[in-house]
Amino acid sequence: MNQDTSGKGSELSSGGSRYHQIYPTLGEQQLAILERYGERRKLQAGDILYSEGDRHTGMYAILSGTIAATRSSVQGPQPLGIHGPGSFTGEVGTLAGRAAVATTRALEECEVIVIDEDSLHALVIAEAELSETIMRAYILRRVAFIQGQQVGLMVIGSTSSAPTLRLRHFLSRNGQPSAYFDIVEHAEAPQLLERYGVTEADLPVVVTVQGAVLTRPSHRAVADAIGLSPDRLDGEHFDLVVVGAGPAGLAAAVYAASEGLKVAVLDAKAPGGQAGTSSKIENYFGFPTGISGQALAGRGLSQCRKFGAEVGVPIEALSIDCKESEPFHIGLDHDEDVFARAVVIATGARYRKPDLVRLEHFEGRGIYYSATFMEGGFCNDEELIVVGGGNSAGQAAVFLARFARRVHVVVRGDGLSASMSAYLIRRIDAAANITLHTRTRIIELCGEARLEGIRWDRQGEIEYQPVRHVFLFLGAEPNTRWLGECVALDKDGFVLTGADTGEAWTAERPPHDLETSRPGIFCTGDVRYGSVKRVAAAVGEGAAAIQAVHQYLARV
Repeated sequence: MNQDTSGKGSELSSGGSRYHQIYPTLGEQQLAILERYGERRKLQAGDILYSEGDRHTGMYAILSGTIAATRSSVQGPQPLGIHGPGSFTGEVGTLAGRAAVATTRALEECEVIVIDEDSLHALVIAEAELSETIMRAYILRRVAFIQGQQVGLMVIGSTSSAPTLRLRHFLSRNGQPSAYFDIVEHAEAPQLLERYGVTEADLPVVVTVQGAVLTRPSHRAVADAIGLSPDRLDGEHFDLVVVGAGPAGLAAAVYAASEGLKVAVLDAKAPGGQAGTSSKIENYFGFPTGISGQALAGRGLSQCRKFGAEVGVPIEALSIDCKESEPFHIGLDHDEDVFARAVVIATGARYRKPDLVRLEHFEGRGIYYSATFMEGGFCNDEELIVVGGGNSAGQAAVFLARFARRVHVVVRGDGLSASMSAYLIRRIDAAANITLHTRTRIIELCGEARLEGIRWDRQGEIEYQPVRHVFLFLGAEPNTRWLGECVALDKDGFVLTGADTGEAWTAERPPHDLETSRPGIFCTGDVRYGSVKRVAAAVGEGAAAIQAVHQYLARV
């Protein structure tokens, strides 16, 4: 059995040196502040404060008595700890009304302060010093949950199954650990299939904490079942809807929500966008030792929730109605809708797929579009190929070299200097197990059930390579199909903004720099024509767009 996590350490999950930050004890003065935002309640021994999977639980602060916290696992309920006076419940998901990750029960007669969800938001914004203690504990508890050994969600699947890989990747990117059983590698897997009345044809199979069995589920079905997706979104009206939760979208949502706007940010996959798949970003300002894309996205997500922005994942925007009068109507999957006075397009770009026969057949079976610990584990002591000459490809090559016997970096050009940062080029040059192949392209994928090798044209010579893993990072295609004809695009599908909108702009006033051809709709990040494809640039654009949003809303 393997456990999917997004981190490798165990210090937080076992307490370690940061235990008192994860589970701080509040003093009388701090508890007095909490009481201004909640109400006292008495509990009897055995009373359940809330159960694992419950939504909108709010916070409980203990004044007297003790409570016990437990979490489900494949081995049964596991104790997390006993907490007494001065302790408080919750983690980052509590701020967003997401499913509780533990069950809490009174062990004796207790008195607690109960703070509901809305009051908790008011508290963390208004009480700066106390908010710092609460938010630090909430963030570290989420990290401990991701890294911990007690996981209630079970996935049964196959490493040769693309849907299984996509599901595990979705759970990992969204900080949802799971116990994974492979039908080939784990002897328990066939027994589990029999126990839950499913077959290999139903893979992947998900079993939730509550015992619900999902077969070949969509990401939305899983998210709904485990309390990851929002339950109060359909039909809602917002000041601003941000479509896309990459660095640009999260930054826009943080700045807008912190300045008092009612905000929703939507993403079909996970917070972080393409940057969220980066193993380490080393040239982002303020992080001299680097930070993983997922960690950066997690911090942005926590800030969004602190300021009350609704982050809807996995929620896909399918259309936008650009009629002249407000509000803008955004059609979502599952026949849902939201309405917005202003919109920020931050849907980013996806990696381009090469024109290779049976490419989709091998996706998840040797063809990958991200390089995380999960994919790295597939490649232990094997040879692999990374295709692409940008920073994402360079980061992937350096990261995968930790696992692989040999990493082949394949580019069509004469080198890397035109598209990759110098520090990554130096790192690749220094790695003994990374080989750069210039003027090279893959022309054929070989294998039956899974990838067994490739043929490449290497400087005019056709050669076969028995490589079972190929990672593709081939430039970008903008995610703009959902926009229809709402805003003007360039010939490659990127969104035109500001002066670049040209004659498509028809309003009397000039457009703001990040405003599209439709007044009130703005665009930031990789999806925007002319944008700098860097994380810091995307964050800056997301922040800058909100100033223009305020100016627009002040006029309408």
